[in-house]
Amino acid sequence: MEVQRHTYYRLIHHGIKSLLVDRIGHFTELEYHEYLNGMTGKSSCFSMSDEELQFTVDSLRSEGYLEDCKGYIA
Repeated sequence: MEVQRHTYYRLIHHGIKSLLVDRIGHFTELEYHEYLNGMTGKSSCFSMSDEELQFTVDSLRSEGYLEDCKGYIA
């Protein structure tokens, strides 16, 4: 099953939100974009390649921040 780009966007947003709440206790859109930029060098999923989207989802999944979304990723 191939994952669509918009699904990656949702997974990444959900995973980074969970990570930030877990690590610093809160979440803002600014912190989301800053964290994404630190991970990928890009502050928006829209500017990421398919490979970068997959890498980001894989990274969040390996850290345990997408456990509740396993049905959406192979």
